[in-house]
Amino acid sequence: MVFRIGIDAHPYDDPDDVSIASLLDSKFDSEKCEALKRLLALIAQGFDVSNYFPQVVKNVASQSLEVNKLVYLYLLHYAEKRPNEALLSINCFPKDLGDPNPLVRAWALRTMAGIRLHVIAPLVLVAMGKCARDPSVYVRKCAASALPNVHDLRLEEHTSAIEEVHLIDLFLHGYFCFHVVHHLL
Repeated sequence: MVFRIGIDAHPYDDPDDVSIASLLDSKFDSEKCEALKRLLALIAQGFDVSNYFPQVVKNVASQSLEVNKLVYLYLLHYAEKRPNEALLSINCFPKDLGDPNPLVRAWALRTMAGIRLHVIAPLVLVAMGKCARDPSVYVRKCAASALPNVHDLRLEEHTSAIEEVHLIDLFLHGYFCFHVVHHLL
C-alpha cells in the first residue's frame, strides 16, 4: 500500500492557475476561501504569488471570518514586499477593531502590528491603546503581545516612546488590578 504525503496540496501546485483570480473575484465566500487556501498553500511550497496582492486585499472587507483570517495571513506575508498596496488595506482595520467578535478584533490588531511599515506605527499604537482596554482578555493579550513589534518599529525610526510607556503603564495597572481582585476573592 502506497500513501502520498501532502495529498491536499497537490491541486495547488500551479501558481499560474487562471482560476485563482476568478475565484478571488467571486461573490461567494466559499470560492474566495478556496482561492485563498490555494494561494497560502503555494506560499508554503515556496512560490511567489504576490501578483495576486490587489485582488486579495480587496477581500479584506469580507463579512466571512474565514476569508478575513486567510486574507490577514496573506497580507502579513507580503505587506513588506508590497507596501503601497498594503496601505490600501489599512482603512478596513478600524472597522474590524470595532467588531463585536473578539477574534476579529484580535486578528485585526495582530495583523496591523505585524505589518512592518513605519507609516502605520502611530495607527497601531492607537489601536493597541483601544485594545488594551477591551473587555476580552484575548484581545488585551494580543495588544500586549503586539507591543514589542511596535517598539521595534519605533526604534528603527528613532522616535519618542511616550505612547508606549503609557501603554505599558496601562497593561501593568490592569495586571495588578487583576491580581489584587483575584487575591481578595
